[in-house]
Amino acid sequence: MKFKTKHTFAESAIWLGVAVLILIYGVVILQQSPHIPLLFSIAVIVLYGVTHKVSWSEIREGIIYNISESIEAILIICLIGVTVGTWMSSGTVPAIIYYGFQIFSPQYFLISVVILCSIMSLCTGSSWTTIGTIGVAFIGIGTGLKIPVGLTAGAIISGAYFGDKQSPVSDSTNFAASVAKTDLYEHVRSMLFTTGPAYIGSLILFGILGLKYSNENSSAQQISIITEGIKSSFRISPILFLPLIIMIFLIIKKFPAIPTMMAASGMGLLFTVFYQGRSWKEGLSYMYSGYVGNTGVEAVDTLVTRGGLTTMTTTITLMLFSLSLAGAFQATGIINGILTKTQKLTCHIPGLVISTWVLTFLLSFFAADPYLAMIIPANVWGQCYDEQGLRRSVLSRTLEDGGTIICPMVPWGTNGIYCSATLGVAVSSYLPYYFLGLLTPAAMLFCALSGFGIKKIKGGTYDSSRE
Repeated sequence: MKFKTKHTFAESAIWLGVAVLILIYGVVILQQSPHIPLLFSIAVIVLYGVTHKVSWSEIREGIIYNISESIEAILIICLIGVTVGTWMSSGTVPAIIYYGFQIFSPQYFLISVVILCSIMSLCTGSSWTTIGTIGVAFIGIGTGLKIPVGLTAGAIISGAYFGDKQSPVSDSTNFAASVAKTDLYEHVRSMLFTTGPAYIGSLILFGILGLKYSNENSSAQQISIITEGIKSSFRISPILFLPLIIMIFLIIKKFPAIPTMMAASGMGLLFTVFYQGRSWKEGLSYMYSGYVGNTGVEAVDTLVTRGGLTTMTTTITLMLFSLSLAGAFQATGIINGILTKTQKLTCHIPGLVISTWVLTFLLSFFAADPYLAMIIPANVWGQCYDEQGLRRSVLSRTLEDGGTIICPMVPWGTNGIYCSATLGVAVSSYLPYYFLGLLTPAAMLFCALSGFGIKKIKGGTYDSSRE
């Protein structure tokens, strides 16, 4: 679908800047929820469009098109809320927390979280699934170990997004390879040049930070309170891991995401009724409104009071507003107006790679849509990579480095919204500890300037049949 692209760089930059300043002022300065600032930003872009002969019907078409492309993601978010509710009431997540306390020590907890989240995302291809299931459990374990919630969330998200990006079954990984027109497995190998060092650096930093909690004397007492509280409210057994195992199996087998989440929530409901002894009425209410802990132990109640379809309402409305803003940007031609000037920076390899990352980052941050952020630079600069004899996997890697790796850092973006809502942690709290996202740009810059990992086409001529 194509939209108007006739506006100048100067006016596009000014109106984009106004929309961004509104978001920053509302979210950062006034510390408000992004919803209303997003509405004002949309209004500004609509005003720009109608005053530059872009009809409302064209803007509406762009908004509807952008939302329609993300309907599946919205439905998945609804089902994740339902699943978390039943996995709490069934005892699946409480069991993970309970047994987690038997395994983890505070000293090695953060490193363990990063590695386990990486493995699950690598197997499932879904950072969201990892965060919404074992991620929620790790937040509970970290709380019991008296580790700051933002630090634990940073470890969860770092591991989840690394595994997601390196997984051949990840939607975003396949999308990046597709729009860059490169082989999927070549793309996965190429990303190791940037996300690999960032991942190792993250493990080192989390290992150092973990040492601070190795002598926490009060942890044992807190852990005992939580485990006893869990045992008093749930029947705990390893059989409660079955819903998690089945869900991982279905995802590895590339079963569609929506039926997979329906199966996961259904398994949770069955365990709620037949294993925990709850009524069908209670089970259905947990799916709709979420599970509310009533153990009498405040720490336990805080951990298990989660999930439910209604708790995702805020997230879904924020996604709709964010997608609407991205659609308005496209329809009015603002994004393409910015692109008219950036092409001059791409006459040499470092400039091309860095410019690709910067543009992808800006689109991810301000348009809050990682897919839009990847597809526009790929379409505009793909030919430049061919002309300079670069493998398209360099392009696809850079798109992911500036797009999907960065998106959890955007408070008004769908990924930032999801991570924050699911883990119950503000983006600003986990951002300083999202080491994967903070270190990847440094690795990208090193590769661009040194030539390390910048693969060229043999013979210097691009041949798409070889990809």
